[in-house]
Formats: sequence, C-alpha cells, structure tokens
Amino acid sequence: MTTQVLVLTCEHGGARVPSQYQDLFAGAAARKALASHRGSDIGALPLARALERALHVPLYASVVTRLLVDLNRSVGHPGLFSEFSKRLNRTEQTALLNRHYFPHRHAVEFWIDGQVRRGRKVLHIGVHSFVPRVDGRIRQADVGLLYDPSRAAELAFCKRWKSALRAIDPALRVRRNYPYLGKSDGFVTYLRKRFGARSYLGIELEVNQAFLEPIRDRRRAQKSLTESLRLTGSLAS
Repeated sequence: MTTQVLVLTCEHGGARVPSQYQDLFAGAAARKALASHRGSDIGALPLARALERALHVPLYASVVTRLLVDLNRSVGHPGLFSEFSKRLNRTEQTALLNRHYFPHRHAVEFWIDGQVRRGRKVLHIGVHSFVPRVDGRIRQADVGLLYDPSRAAELAFCKRWKSALRAIDPALRVRRNYPYLGKSDGFVTYLRKRFGARSYLGIELEVNQAFLEPIRDRRRAQKSLTESLRLTGSLAS
C-alpha cells in the first residue's frame, strides 16, 4: 500500500511589509488595505499552526502581505502584484519574486518532490480564509473544500472529508468548491501540473473568517478539522 503524507501551506499568513518596501505602503489607503482581508487571510495562519501542532505535519507559511506579491498566483497572472507593488519596475519586481515568491514555492515543491521520489502519495492542504460577506451577499458556508473535480482522488477525498466534518460537527456548514472553484489559478493548480494525480492531491481549505474570530468558534474549527482529517485516514505514516 502506498504511504500517504500530509503537508500544509499558508500562502497568505500575514500582512508584513519588508523594510525595503515600506514606501509603497505609506499612504492611508495602503495601511487600510493591509489591515483588511486584502492584506492577509485573517485567521488562516493560527489555524494552520494549530493543525501543524495537532497532526505533527510540516507547515510552509508566509507572513509577507499578498499586496506585495501573491504567492497563490502564477507568474503572469494579473493579480500577482497589487496596485501598490505594480509601481515597481520590471527589475524590481523580478527581485521581489526572487526574494519572497520563489523561495516559498520552491521549498514546498522540493519537499513534495522528495516524498514522491520515495514512492509516497502527497496530500497538500493549502489553508486559507474568506470574508463572510461580498457585495452585500452573505456567504453560506463555514468551511469550503476546494479541489479539481476532474481528479477522482481529490473528489473522493473531499467527499470523505465533508462527511467526516458533518459527523463530528453536524451544525457545521461545509460546501465543496465554494466560495471559489478549486481548479482556478493557484499554487495547488500549478502543482497538479507538476505532479501526477496518482502521487499528488491538492486541496484548498477555505474557512469563513466569521468562524475564526470568536475564540470559541476558532477552537471548534481547529478541533473539527483536526479530528476529521484523522477520521479520513489521511495521515498514514
């Protein structure tokens, strides 16, 4: 039987601006953006770290704001740089990618490659959060499980994970491929092209920020997600 190993990532874990880029964010609009959901996935990093501790699995996280460079976007994607970092010239943007974008992505890819070469199957869960309301519409989910429906193993895993979550916490609102589509541009989408479906499962976990803000709900989310991952049998070692 093929051993399956789990790795966690958190591409939008913080809103830190490195000192050499502080001037880009000097205005009031920039400071407001940094403090909002645009600056980071609020609550995602504490959740990822709780899962790391509870499940004893590796976590690769970045705390540099995505308003500088979005680690979950492909090079060439219009959202890679924000309106603040688009002011940099091409040479400066290349330096930014080499300093903050490629090190994170290469480290994750290197780890996965090493596991695949050992004959193991990798389950990669990217931990994210989403705002509870967009354009006046309330999003109807506490947890979203994003995957590529054309990859049977990812589809089957998310069905099992959703069932496990519902069994542990029946009141939890869990939806698949919501509030985003799992096959849209992202780090896991890139890694699916790099590794075959038999050796790599890329899942994005999206948790409602309203469900992560109260301490009681945050602990509930951490507990339910930890126990459900154990229940799926995804942590064979």
